[in-house]
Amino acid sequence: MTHPAPTRPPQLFCAPNLRCAEVAGQLVVLDLSAGVYDVINEVGAAMWAQLTRLPDERNITGLAEEYGVAPATLEADFADFGTAQLAAGRLVTDQVTTPPSVERSPRRTPTILRALWERVAAERDLRRDFATAYANRVGPTADTAAPRTAVELLMRRFRTAESLYPARQAPLDCLPRSLALTRFLRTAGWPARHVMGVALYPFEAHAWVELNGTALNEGDLRRFTVIQQA
Repeated sequence: MTHPAPTRPPQLFCAPNLRCAEVAGQLVVLDLSAGVYDVINEVGAAMWAQLTRLPDERNITGLAEEYGVAPATLEADFADFGTAQLAAGRLVTDQVTTPPSVERSPRRTPTILRALWERVAAERDLRRDFATAYANRVGPTADTAAPRTAVELLMRRFRTAESLYPARQAPLDCLPRSLALTRFLRTAGWPARHVMGVALYPFEAHAWVELNGTALNEGDLRRFTVIQQA
């Protein structure tokens, strides 16, 4: 009995709530709706890369040769993998793009008390709901026109606030700390960027803040592959 050839999936796209980064041949997936990471092995990462291409640009035969399996077998596995990712909501058939925001948030006075409040609120809100806490802290920047408090002074104020925070658990609290710093700087009129990176062997995730491409108050970050910036 002959079996029908598996249906070739159309070009698929990463779901809008996911961010992906290839690290050491594997695919690290971050779900921004929950703040959860997953790692897809080398074979799955290769299939994912093929699925996100146009069907005519895929090289299933080459992939089969690379892994030493029959093309028909890999074609069937490829179709099953695509179906599973669609069912899980990780890959979607329509590409969703979000236009950049042109809004401005209110400028706030960047006091030590404000920095401490941001730090406490970030910790609290992340425990309640990651997606909302994250979105609220990578939102619009306040008016960037001069005069603005110098970044060096803002960083000193934030570090002072951190020293007053009783629940501080550095370096394990990099996410609430970096989100709080991002919002503290943005509401002071500085277009800070929140960055999340990952590394493998062992798996590690880290979050930090950059301004004009320079990481603020961070050590060597070369170990990390950036998976998300906002």
